[in-house]
Amino acid sequence: MLIRYSDHMGDVVPLRYGILGTGWMLAKYAEVFRLLDDVALIAVASRSTERSRAAAAQHGIATAHPSYEALVADPNIDVVINALHNGLHCEWTVRALEAGKHVLCEKPLACSSSEVERMFAAAHKHRRWLLEGFMYRFHPQMIEAKRRVKAGDIGRIVLIRSTRTAYGRPHDNPRYWRDAGGGALMDIGCYCLNFMRYFADAEPRSVEAQARFDEKTGVDFTLSGTLRFDNFSAQVVCSMEAEPSYASEIIGTEGKLLIPHPWLPPTQPVEFYVTRRGQTETVRAESPIAPQHMLAPFALEVHHFTRFVRENRRPAFPPDLDAERDSRGNMRAIEALMKSAREGGVVNLPG
Repeated sequence: MLIRYSDHMGDVVPLRYGILGTGWMLAKYAEVFRLLDDVALIAVASRSTERSRAAAAQHGIATAHPSYEALVADPNIDVVINALHNGLHCEWTVRALEAGKHVLCEKPLACSSSEVERMFAAAHKHRRWLLEGFMYRFHPQMIEAKRRVKAGDIGRIVLIRSTRTAYGRPHDNPRYWRDAGGGALMDIGCYCLNFMRYFADAEPRSVEAQARFDEKTGVDFTLSGTLRFDNFSAQVVCSMEAEPSYASEIIGTEGKLLIPHPWLPPTQPVEFYVTRRGQTETVRAESPIAPQHMLAPFALEVHHFTRFVRENRRPAFPPDLDAERDSRGNMRAIEALMKSAREGGVVNLPG
């Protein structure tokens, strides 16, 4: 099953994408573009001509650029996917925007709030759209879970818990480089913060965190923290050194909602659970337009961003939440938690 831009495609020309980076995200996106019929992944770039050519050949991509500069300058490309490490998100997103490309940038959008501001300033100046790649937000299970929470199915929220832990990659990976935006919070904890803010429908007033930092690199291997909203708290745990765990839970006065696989569900259709008065309901969530594929969240994300670009409208996370504002809020929460973990104590955020 292909995701279509319209049931009446007619003579719509596929939007042409190019991707920066030949890492493991390239393989995912190459597969994703096979699930879409109104877009084409036509170019890839690396700092190595040999790597770029090898990656293009492996994934059936027409053009292999020998540098990032060459890809962002390619007049045949409409949208750039920035799949470089976190430390290169700001520089190459800004360069792509300046070159007249729209940009889908992998999470976290940047390494600081000042970088986030620079990126969106470039987007506005050059009249191009920029979206942070939180693909899970486009999956129908998130939309349905949010609908049920807003409808009061579990009563008033009293606690949100979100976890993402995994074993790390080899230590020469950029995730272990502090100057490249490495660490558990930046790499995977950013999902948890995004999730909690999404269901809170608000920004935290204060945060407090503790972490285990690597003595050699200074990056956080494990971080746990508390975010305090107006009427409840949220707890985050993220780690690059622990048995994989992914579940998130929203607990309310009348029930609770458990999502076992909020980020990249391994099977379709996806199931989550709503418990009230000891009775548990299994909720199955699937999209009528999405393929039965593990990478469906990525495909839905690219599909939506393509629509935003084609229709020239501001990118939003379902249901119509301003994506730019969301990116700013997530980075402020990341910075506050890291400050607390490094310096100790409670960190207040602006109201």
